[in-house]
Amino acid sequence: MNELFIHKLKGLSTGQSHFLQLQSTCSDCRNGVGLVMSQEGLKKAARGAVAQHERSIAPDLARGMMLLLICIAHVPLYISNNAEYRTLNHPSGGDLLDNIIQFATMMIVDLRSYPMFAVLFGYGLAMIVTRQLAAGTSQQTTRKLIRRRCLYMILFGAIHALIVFSFDILTVYGLVGLLFGFLLFAPKRKLLRVIGWLSLIMVSLLLTQAWLLSGGAGAPMLDYSTLATSYGGAIEKRLFEYPFWVVYSLIAMPLIIPVLIGVWAGNKRLLEAPQQNQRLLKKISIIGITVSILGALPLALTVFGFWQKSTYLTALHSISGIFGGIGYIALFGLISARISAAGSRGKIVQALVATGQRSLTSYLLHSIILALLLSSWGFGLGKYFHSFEIFFIGILTWLILVVISVLLERKGHRGPAEVLLRKLVYRKSY
Repeated sequence: MNELFIHKLKGLSTGQSHFLQLQSTCSDCRNGVGLVMSQEGLKKAARGAVAQHERSIAPDLARGMMLLLICIAHVPLYISNNAEYRTLNHPSGGDLLDNIIQFATMMIVDLRSYPMFAVLFGYGLAMIVTRQLAAGTSQQTTRKLIRRRCLYMILFGAIHALIVFSFDILTVYGLVGLLFGFLLFAPKRKLLRVIGWLSLIMVSLLLTQAWLLSGGAGAPMLDYSTLATSYGGAIEKRLFEYPFWVVYSLIAMPLIIPVLIGVWAGNKRLLEAPQQNQRLLKKISIIGITVSILGALPLALTVFGFWQKSTYLTALHSISGIFGGIGYIALFGLISARISAAGSRGKIVQALVATGQRSLTSYLLHSIILALLLSSWGFGLGKYFHSFEIFFIGILTWLILVVISVLLERKGHRGPAEVLLRKLVYRKSY
């Protein structure tokens, strides 16, 4: 049977042969069969990091836009001119323009950017495994590489959290990768079964949390490190905020499931071959974004007083955010399919892709820019602005990231954080 399979491969074009070899090798290696396709398949050392020409446009395009959502989601944390109540980090008060911005952010951004990030993280891990196994890397070596990558993400996240922004997400995703990395090599049924059980657990936890916290008028304004008046005071607060945030994120925020859904999507190569998966991507985007909007609407309407604030509405907003993150990813898959069919990339697409290729550097840099602009120990703009003005500071921050990424792309340089991570993870293979 193997002889017949190899004979058929010889009759295909080089590109088709490579694609089928990749798919068959990965499938068999994941199940421990280890079919040898060529002498190259005998290699045991990890192959190097993905080359520029191997990258698919869809994930990088999505990462570039994801960073805009993250910038917009984080800026309200620095608003310090209101000390009463917050809804999803948005302060009370403000005029009509502030309320409109809060409504739009709750509908489109809040608790949607992190699930989007999580899906892309899981997708990236799945593609690393696929490429390593296709290159003949042993499963044991690939597992070590994944563990090493996750450990360094935790390290990057810890440094990021203690120096500038305690609500770091890199640590959380690194821990998820360590805890659930074995599912990267699991059969499809087992992966889907785990996703199903974890979904039930997550919904139960969020509803329990809503019940325990019900009865309050809203979340009190916490003394965040982002509101500290001195840099030393901010570091002191981060030492307490950071571990609490990590534990809270793993238990009470729906982040594990999107990572595993990203693994499933990576195994199906939804973003690597968006043109072949347009029908599925369209279904996912329509269902995901529709559920996201419907789930976000009740809480968003509380901004205008049309609905009474409730912890159950927050839970609904959070659960529907998973659908939103997945729907956004599928939408960018469809957009990338259109771009590929057109055969050319405009300047805007090129800029977004360049930013997505440097998403780690951009993520770390956005925290530094926001802290310098808005913190009291920086320029202190957070004391003077409300939601409307702060929203545009988030957009400005993202535009700065895009410009820096484009300049690096023109000079042929990767992002410095990406270079460091690759050297640490791939070592001699880099």
